[in-house]
Amino acid sequence: MTSTPQPQARSRRRSVIAIAAAAALVGIVLFALLRSGPRHPPAPSATGTAPAPAAAAPTGSLSFVGSQACASCHREEYARWQGSQHALAMQVADEKTVLGDFSGATFRSFGVTTRFFRRDGKFMVRTEGADGRAADFQVLHTFGVYPLQQYLVELPGGHVQALSVAWDTRPREQGGQRWFHLYPNERIDPRDELHWTQRQQNWNYMCADCHSTNLQKNYDAATNTYATRWSEISVGCEACHGPGSDHLAIANRAAQNHTAMERSGLTVSLDERHGAAWTIDRQSGNATRSKPRSTEKEIEVCAQCHARRGQFSGGYHAGKPFTDYYSPSLLTRGLYHADGQQHDEVYNWGSFLSSRMYSKGVTCGDCHEPHGAQLRAAGNALCAQCHLASVDHAGNVGVNDRFDFRAVQLS
Repeated sequence: MTSTPQPQARSRRRSVIAIAAAAALVGIVLFALLRSGPRHPPAPSATGTAPAPAAAAPTGSLSFVGSQACASCHREEYARWQGSQHALAMQVADEKTVLGDFSGATFRSFGVTTRFFRRDGKFMVRTEGADGRAADFQVLHTFGVYPLQQYLVELPGGHVQALSVAWDTRPREQGGQRWFHLYPNERIDPRDELHWTQRQQNWNYMCADCHSTNLQKNYDAATNTYATRWSEISVGCEACHGPGSDHLAIANRAAQNHTAMERSGLTVSLDERHGAAWTIDRQSGNATRSKPRSTEKEIEVCAQCHARRGQFSGGYHAGKPFTDYYSPSLLTRGLYHADGQQHDEVYNWGSFLSSRMYSKGVTCGDCHEPHGAQLRAAGNALCAQCHLASVDHAGNVGVNDRFDFRAVQLS
């Protein structure tokens, strides 16, 4: 139920292969969790109640304080973050956040009519429910922002589900500004795992961990219910820097005493790029790092959400070992082509670790500005930071490092 890079549906074959491959890699522990997870949600009600967000939640002696607490000292970073897809990963549905057409627009697919409308100021959808009958449901949250936006509905038992009819947020001239179905080529029966009311479209189980901060699923296997909570509805500062209560207390104390901070108080210091520089060799045309990368801290923080993985334990926060909580998918048939290039929706981490850039010491932040979640340069200029266009790189590029370096125009 994740948002795809393009507003285009995957076929059932891809979905089945992906699910099977992920389950095989996760192993016995995750398999047990899946077996105890939600199967068929109860019949949906016509309205829902929003899951209540948690207050700042403790992690040992630390707690999450929210991104707003960072704004006064980190104004530039906070300003960049505010307009990013991290900040907009999930939002309460309102006049500003809902991008889709809820003016009574209808969408028809395989005999099912879905209607999007307003009622008493609420965003509503009338569509086929778990029992096969049409019913009205209230949209409580938006999910994602570009190139598509999905909408979340709560069913009984705290099961929050993502509608399969999504809004294409691209400009009209690019084919956007329309409703479309994630599975356009087949009828998805209400008993099918891919139906919007079923487990594979369940936000709590499939999506929430990467779209909110300090998420606690709180699943009760005995009653098949969720009491999911979070510290911040979207991906905030503490999703990457860890709980900030200690850091905030130290900063406030230092400000009051007009002294320097004695330590950061954060659970991870993303300092791998500090003091490192890249120098381009004119003969090879490639850059070399001034000092080796000695840790995986930054890469593992990103891997939490930018890896194809299964979660087998709760309680992760930035700075903890990635593989203590997640089982990542590796280079396997169905996920990758025979030459190692991406075939299915594998995100970035696994492919990056198989690349030459990773082996040379590149980190995520070398190419991506993390707060605004934008590339550090546009087009081939990004590659030109470390590769000369005047040198033929064709014989030195791995399967995951294919760039058209000769198209780069250096200033």
